[in-house]
Amino acid sequence: MKKFDFINNSFHFSIDDVFEFLIEISDKKIPIKNHYFFKSLYNLWKKYKIKTGLHIFYEGIINNKLRTLKEVRIIKNEIKEGWIYFGAHALNVNTPPYSQKPQEQKKFINNTYKEISRFAGKKFFSKRIRLHHYSETYEISKFLRNKKIYGLFSTDRIVGAYRLPKKFSKQLIEKGIVVYNKLQFIKTDFRIEFLTNNSKKKIINKFFKTLKQKKFIIIYSHEYEFKKKVIINTLNKIMDILANRLKLRNMHP
Repeated sequence: MKKFDFINNSFHFSIDDVFEFLIEISDKKIPIKNHYFFKSLYNLWKKYKIKTGLHIFYEGIINNKLRTLKEVRIIKNEIKEGWIYFGAHALNVNTPPYSQKPQEQKKFINNTYKEISRFAGKKFFSKRIRLHHYSETYEISKFLRNKKIYGLFSTDRIVGAYRLPKKFSKQLIEKGIVVYNKLQFIKTDFRIEFLTNNSKKKIINKFFKTLKQKKFIIIYSHEYEFKKKVIINTLNKIMDILANRLKLRNMHP
């Protein structure tokens, strides 16, 4: 079990529901740093050395056709600086892991990591992931740890956790992190899309309040949100606050 000290005075940033843009750069042969979504993440790396975790679907429907990660082109040389990392999210948008049997969960995760290894390389696996619909798949914790997945991000909602026993859910809400069945559960704090109408001062106050309680910040967004320019603008504002104003370390995905 990994210690918690990596979390103090730090922040984590990741993006859920990633799939469409990986297919797009493959179909259109777009250099990854030229695509507006990935370019915005690479700019964070260049400016602040921020590493972003991408939680990906194994398959999805694009233009009425079923596509899979098998069709993603190799991007190893384009990401070798270590600015994006990949982790499993779900089989597809309609199949959150909590709706599957343990063996089905293991199958989609195995298939996902096989493809990540092929197109990105094993060096760029995320150590902590957010499963679709915040699935708390503690029944397969040993399997996840064998995959070097040490923690799952839980919901940013007030409930804290959906399936954990009340005692552990309460601790998660209070401390931001709890271990259950030898697996870390880490509370998500903010999503970019909910902060678009907030002033810089208001965002800073929210972050200070969170840091006073638990010493770290977990923030995320979704791939489809990056089709809106306001999301990229808000992302840049938030990352400047975290890295420059608050001087927080960027947590490894």
